[in-house]
Amino acid sequence: MTDRTYYWLKESIYRGRFRPGQRIVERDLARRMGVSRIPLRETLRRLESEGLVRSVPNTATFIEDFSPADILEIYSMRQLLEPQAALLAAQRADADLIERLKRLCDQMTHDTQSGNIAQLDRTDYQFHHAIVVGSGHKRLLRAYESAHIRIIGPRVEFAHLQAMPADTTAREHLSIVQCLESHDAESARRIAHEHVRRSADVVEKLLREQEQSPESSTQKESQ
Repeated sequence: MTDRTYYWLKESIYRGRFRPGQRIVERDLARRMGVSRIPLRETLRRLESEGLVRSVPNTATFIEDFSPADILEIYSMRQLLEPQAALLAAQRADADLIERLKRLCDQMTHDTQSGNIAQLDRTDYQFHHAIVVGSGHKRLLRAYESAHIRIIGPRVEFAHLQAMPADTTAREHLSIVQCLESHDAESARRIAHEHVRRSADVVEKLLREQEQSPESSTQKESQ
Protein backbone atom coordinates (compact mmCIF):
# COMPACT_ATOMS: atom_id res chain seq x y z
CA MET A 1 0.00 0.00 0.00
CA THR A 2 2.81 2.41 0.89
CA ASP A 3 4.64 1.74 -2.39
CA ARG A 4 1.46 2.24 -4.42
CA THR A 5 0.78 5.51 -2.60
CA TYR A 6 4.38 6.64 -3.14
CA TYR A 7 4.42 5.98 -6.88
CA TRP A 8 1.01 7.56 -7.45
CA LEU A 9 1.88 10.74 -5.60
CA LYS A 10 5.35 11.00 -7.15
CA GLU A 11 3.90 10.55 -10.65
CA SER A 12 1.23 13.17 -9.90
CA ILE A 13 3.90 15.69 -8.85
CA TYR A 14 5.93 14.98 -11.98
CA ARG A 15 2.88 15.45 -14.20
CA GLY A 16 1.97 18.77 -12.59
CA ARG A 17 -1.28 17.61 -11.00
CA PHE A 18 -0.29 19.60 -7.94
CA ARG A 19 0.66 23.28 -8.05
CA PRO A 20 4.16 24.28 -6.93
CA GLY A 21 3.87 25.40 -3.33
CA GLN A 22 0.45 23.78 -2.90
CA ARG A 23 -0.38 22.73 0.64
CA ILE A 24 -1.05 19.04 1.17
CA VAL A 25 -4.06 18.38 3.35
CA GLU A 26 -3.44 14.82 4.53
CA ARG A 27 -7.06 14.05 5.36
CA ASP A 28 -8.32 15.15 1.94
CA LEU A 29 -5.49 13.49 0.01
CA ALA A 30 -5.88 10.20 1.91
CA ARG A 31 -9.58 10.18 1.09
CA ARG A 32 -8.88 10.97 -2.56
CA MET A 33 -6.37 8.12 -2.82
CA GLY A 34 -8.46 5.67 -0.80
CA VAL A 35 -5.71 5.01 1.76
CA SER A 36 -5.20 5.60 5.46
CA ARG A 37 -3.03 8.45 6.65
CA ILE A 38 -0.27 6.08 7.83
CA PRO A 39 1.01 5.05 4.36
CA LEU A 40 0.45 8.62 3.17
CA ARG A 41 2.68 10.00 5.93
CA GLU A 42 5.36 7.43 5.12
CA THR A 43 5.13 8.48 1.48
CA LEU A 44 5.46 12.16 2.35
CA ARG A 45 8.56 11.49 4.45
CA ARG A 46 10.08 9.58 1.54
CA LEU A 47 9.26 12.33 -0.96
CA GLU A 48 10.66 14.96 1.40
CA SER A 49 13.96 13.08 1.53
CA GLU A 50 13.95 13.22 -2.29
CA GLY A 51 13.26 16.95 -2.35
CA LEU A 52 9.79 16.80 -3.93
CA VAL A 53 7.82 18.00 -0.91
CA ARG A 54 8.74 20.30 1.97
CA SER A 55 7.55 19.97 5.55
CA VAL A 56 7.28 23.11 7.66
CA PRO A 57 7.31 22.27 11.41
CA ASN A 58 4.00 22.95 13.16
CA THR A 59 2.47 24.08 9.87
CA ALA A 60 2.00 21.65 6.96
CA THR A 61 3.62 19.88 4.06
CA PHE A 62 3.88 21.60 0.69
CA ILE A 63 4.74 20.60 -2.87
CA GLU A 64 8.27 21.87 -3.46
CA ASP A 65 8.39 24.99 -5.59
CA PHE A 66 11.51 24.57 -7.73
CA SER A 67 13.22 27.90 -8.34
CA PRO A 68 14.72 28.96 -11.68
CA ALA A 69 18.13 28.10 -10.23
CA ASP A 70 16.85 24.61 -9.39
CA ILE A 71 15.56 24.10 -12.94
CA LEU A 72 18.90 25.17 -14.42
CA GLU A 73 20.75 22.84 -12.04
CA ILE A 74 18.58 19.95 -13.25
CA TYR A 75 19.54 20.85 -16.80
CA SER A 76 23.19 20.92 -15.82
CA MET A 77 22.73 17.38 -14.50
CA ARG A 78 21.26 16.37 -17.86
CA GLN A 79 24.28 17.87 -19.65
CA LEU A 80 26.59 15.82 -17.46
CA LEU A 81 24.73 12.52 -17.51
CA GLU A 82 23.02 12.15 -20.88
CA PRO A 83 26.07 12.59 -23.16
CA GLN A 84 28.00 10.01 -21.14
CA ALA A 85 25.01 7.66 -21.22
CA ALA A 86 24.77 8.07 -25.00
CA LEU A 87 28.46 7.31 -25.38
CA LEU A 88 28.19 4.12 -23.31
CA ALA A 89 24.93 3.06 -24.96
CA ALA A 90 26.51 3.42 -28.41
CA GLN A 91 29.20 0.95 -27.42
CA ARG A 92 26.69 -1.74 -26.43
CA ALA A 93 23.44 -0.87 -28.24
CA ASP A 94 21.48 -3.88 -29.49
CA ALA A 95 18.58 -4.22 -31.92
CA ASP A 96 15.97 -4.08 -29.15
CA LEU A 97 17.17 -0.70 -27.89
CA ILE A 98 17.39 0.75 -31.39
CA GLU A 99 13.88 -0.45 -32.23
CA ARG A 100 12.47 1.02 -29.01
CA LEU A 101 14.13 4.37 -29.65
CA LYS A 102 12.83 4.50 -33.21
CA ARG A 103 9.30 3.78 -31.97
CA LEU A 104 9.65 6.62 -29.49
CA CYS A 105 10.78 8.96 -32.28
CA ASP A 106 7.66 8.00 -34.24
CA GLN A 107 5.60 8.68 -31.14
CA MET A 108 7.21 12.13 -30.80
CA THR A 109 6.17 12.94 -34.36
CA HIS A 110 2.62 11.85 -33.58
CA ASP A 111 2.57 13.85 -30.32
CA THR A 112 3.82 16.94 -32.14
CA GLN A 113 1.33 16.64 -34.98
CA SER A 114 -1.55 16.17 -32.55
CA GLY A 115 -0.42 19.17 -30.48
CA ASN A 116 -0.17 17.07 -27.32
CA ILE A 117 2.84 18.79 -25.81
CA ALA A 118 2.43 17.19 -22.38
CA GLN A 119 2.55 13.73 -23.95
CA LEU A 120 5.51 14.80 -26.10
CA ASP A 121 7.33 15.76 -22.92
CA ARG A 122 6.68 12.31 -21.44
CA THR A 123 7.80 10.58 -24.66
CA ASP A 124 10.94 12.72 -24.70
CA TYR A 125 11.77 11.59 -21.16
CA GLN A 126 11.13 7.94 -22.06
CA PHE A 127 13.58 8.26 -24.95
CA HIS A 128 16.41 9.66 -22.86
CA HIS A 129 15.70 7.32 -19.95
CA ALA A 130 15.90 4.34 -22.34
CA ILE A 131 19.38 5.47 -23.43
CA VAL A 132 20.51 5.83 -19.81
CA VAL A 133 19.22 2.33 -19.10
CA GLY A 134 20.94 1.15 -22.28
CA SER A 135 24.24 2.52 -21.02
CA GLY A 136 24.36 -0.36 -18.55
CA HIS A 137 25.76 2.01 -15.90
CA LYS A 138 23.71 1.43 -12.75
CA ARG A 139 25.02 4.38 -10.76
CA LEU A 140 24.53 6.74 -13.67
CA LEU A 141 20.93 5.51 -13.95
CA ARG A 142 20.39 6.03 -10.23
CA ALA A 143 21.72 9.59 -10.44
CA TYR A 144 19.54 10.29 -13.48
CA GLU A 145 16.35 9.04 -11.84
CA SER A 146 17.03 11.01 -8.66
CA ALA A 147 17.66 14.30 -10.53
CA HIS A 148 13.90 14.94 -11.00
CA ILE A 149 14.34 15.62 -14.71
CA ARG A 150 10.66 14.83 -15.29
CA ILE A 151 9.70 17.89 -13.25
CA ILE A 152 11.06 20.30 -15.86
CA GLY A 153 8.30 20.15 -18.49
CA PRO A 154 5.30 21.07 -16.36
CA ARG A 155 7.29 23.67 -14.36
CA VAL A 156 8.35 25.61 -17.47
CA GLU A 157 5.10 24.93 -19.37
CA PHE A 158 6.96 22.82 -21.96
CA ALA A 159 8.68 25.94 -23.36
CA HIS A 160 11.70 23.90 -24.51
CA LEU A 161 9.40 21.88 -26.77
CA GLN A 162 6.98 24.57 -27.93
CA ALA A 163 9.80 26.87 -29.01
CA MET A 164 11.09 24.39 -31.60
CA PRO A 165 9.77 23.83 -35.15
CA ALA A 166 7.30 20.95 -35.46
CA ASP A 167 9.73 18.41 -36.91
CA THR A 168 12.77 19.33 -34.81
CA THR A 169 12.22 17.17 -31.75
CA ALA A 170 11.95 13.79 -33.49
CA ARG A 171 14.71 14.69 -36.00
CA GLU A 172 17.22 15.59 -33.30
CA HIS A 173 16.46 12.41 -31.39
CA LEU A 174 16.73 10.30 -34.53
CA SER A 175 20.26 11.67 -35.07
CA ILE A 176 21.22 10.20 -31.70
CA VAL A 177 19.62 6.87 -32.63
CA GLN A 178 21.63 6.74 -35.85
CA CYS A 179 24.86 7.19 -33.89
CA LEU A 180 23.88 4.43 -31.49
CA GLU A 181 22.95 2.13 -34.36
CA SER A 182 26.33 2.63 -36.03
CA HIS A 183 28.13 2.40 -32.64
CA ASP A 184 29.62 5.86 -33.17
CA ALA A 185 30.11 6.59 -29.48
CA GLU A 186 31.85 9.96 -29.75
CA SER A 187 29.25 11.38 -32.15
CA ALA A 188 26.47 10.09 -29.89
CA ARG A 189 28.03 11.91 -26.95
CA ARG A 190 28.48 15.14 -28.91
CA ILE A 191 24.98 15.22 -30.42
CA ALA A 192 23.37 14.36 -27.07
CA HIS A 193 25.23 17.24 -25.43
CA GLU A 194 24.24 19.70 -28.15
CA HIS A 195 20.62 18.56 -27.93
CA VAL A 196 20.39 19.11 -24.17
CA ARG A 197 22.29 22.41 -24.41
CA ARG A 198 19.81 23.82 -26.94
CA SER A 199 16.89 22.93 -24.68
CA ALA A 200 18.69 24.43 -21.68
CA ASP A 201 19.32 27.66 -23.59
CA VAL A 202 15.60 27.96 -24.42
CA VAL A 203 14.57 27.39 -20.82
CA GLU A 204 17.22 29.76 -19.44
CA LYS A 205 16.01 32.50 -21.80
CA LEU A 206 12.40 31.94 -20.73
CA LEU A 207 13.27 32.02 -17.05
CA ARG A 208 15.29 35.22 -17.52
CA GLU A 209 12.34 36.87 -19.32
CA GLN A 210 9.97 35.79 -16.55
CA GLU A 211 12.33 37.18 -13.93
CA GLN A 212 12.43 40.56 -15.73
CA SER A 213 8.69 40.75 -16.41
CA PRO A 214 6.61 43.50 -14.68
CA GLU A 215 4.41 40.81 -13.15
CA SER A 216 7.43 39.17 -11.52
CA SER A 217 8.59 42.52 -10.14
CA THR A 218 5.14 43.19 -8.67
CA GLN A 219 5.11 39.79 -6.98
CA LYS A 220 8.52 40.42 -5.42
CA GLU A 221 7.44 43.82 -4.09
CA SER A 222 4.36 42.30 -2.46
CA GLN A 223 6.40 39.64 -0.63
